Amino acid sequence: MKELNLKLIKEELREFSVDNNSYINTYSEFIKYFRQIETIEKHHLIISSHFVYGWMPTILSLNQENLPKVLELLNQAKKGYLLTAPELDILKNSINNSLVGLSKLLHFIRPEVYAIWDSRIFKFLTGKKSTYGIGKPTAYLNYIQDLKRITNQKEFDQLFQIIQESFDYRISKLRAIEIVMFQSKTDFGKSLINQ
Repeated sequence: MKELNLKLIKEELREFSVDNNSYINTYSEFIKYFRQIETIEKHHLIISSHFVYGWMPTILSLNQENLPKVLELLNQAKKGYLLTAPELDILKNSINNSLVGLSKLLHFIRPEVYAIWDSRIFKFLTGKKSTYGIGKPTAYLNYIQDLKRITNQKEFDQLFQIIQESFDYRISKLRAIEIVMFQSKTDFGKSLINQ
């Protein structure tokens, strides 16, 4: 994967606009759902997994074999703990064996720690037409680290305010960067990413 940087986000922000669609309109409701839950239980996992998959063209297959461990990890994520690659694998295996679906669930649980990871973001960052490698937890963790590195830069706060103004609800800094890449009209940003 190529390096994600502040220059790229600035370039993409020139043509950034938010499509007012069901993804944008339902987003804050999903965040609110998890803010109202103190401890994630089986009931919450089933409901939230299904609403996350309402955002995807795939039908959910929820594997509940390892439910106690899955709930433990989701509650750690809710407390702000950044899960490791093996822990992400455990969760991924129970939620459709999809890191994309898992990333959305984790994002709604703790948007300040987890970013949405999907095929458009992956293609934007890699410049590839294929999504081979999108399911690797290490790639996802590297993506999160890159986003956090950008959000820690002083100049990012001004960009964040510009992006935030496009929404009538509060978004996290990670969401701000992700939505700019998601809405990108460039050829997956490959001409703007440092080689």
